[in-house]
Amino acid sequence: MRNRMILAALAALLCIGGCRKPEPPKEPLVNAVPIGETEMDCLHFGNENGEKLVILPGLALKSVMGSAEGIVSAYAPLAKDYDVYLLDHIQAEPDGYTIADMAKDTLAAFDALGLERVHLMGVSMGGMVAQRIAIDAPERVASLLLCSTAMNMTHSNRDAFANWISLAEARNAPALMEAFGECVYTPSFYAQYKEAILAAGEGASERDFTNFLTSVKAVQSFDASNEIQSIACPVLVLGAEEDRVLGAQASYDLAKALHCASYFYAGYGHAVYDEAPDYLTHVAAFLKEHLSDREAGCAVLRTKGA
Repeated sequence: MRNRMILAALAALLCIGGCRKPEPPKEPLVNAVPIGETEMDCLHFGNENGEKLVILPGLALKSVMGSAEGIVSAYAPLAKDYDVYLLDHIQAEPDGYTIADMAKDTLAAFDALGLERVHLMGVSMGGMVAQRIAIDAPERVASLLLCSTAMNMTHSNRDAFANWISLAEARNAPALMEAFGECVYTPSFYAQYKEAILAAGEGASERDFTNFLTSVKAVQSFDASNEIQSIACPVLVLGAEEDRVLGAQASYDLAKALHCASYFYAGYGHAVYDEAPDYLTHVAAFLKEHLSDREAGCAVLRTKGA
């Protein structure tokens, strides 16, 4: 079970509804949502009477939907109270596809699914898409959680991205997953789960590699720094002080620009969302108390890594 959760978290690079009695979480359901000439897969699970929570995953070689069971297990603490939708990337990303395009297509999926106003959680690249949605369609976002992400690529690890591009262009999935895992996870965690992490790249298709390269270029060109302050909904920024992908300073800059609540982990890297045992505790607390967070302004907290 733990290995399935790791696969789900890696693929996702990558949890209060009124006063009604919560219903038992429903079984996970994957649907293909039509988006123009392509589709976007949606994993739907949780408490259908709860408020809507949309999760946007990050950069990945393969679709997160192959790890649906692990995702549902990982996000079970949130599924008790929320009606959860995990929206994947579109199945065929055109050349020149940008973060703004991803946001536009995600909003089209909102419309197709009847999601009018949601709590929006974006992880890494998904956090960039979430920022763009909150800027372009503020009426659709009740609260925003930005996890291991950035408003621009100023502090990113350019060498890591260049290496990923090179390996993807060579269609070398094993080496790409190894380079990816070594950068994303802490050394001890990667060593412990290396076999499962490398297995996540097995069977990658030509379209998987093409989509991955397109997404990497979209991330590299992302810059919302001139518009970020227009985001007015309650926001929580979650970052890690040893983030070797986007850089710890990226999360600090994001929280400062948004004047929002933030929580920074010492002893963890980019994939703190999978490694820190209390990660979803902070997410759930923010979702429950986001109005108080908005009134309180920006409170920067720290916790020492395990």
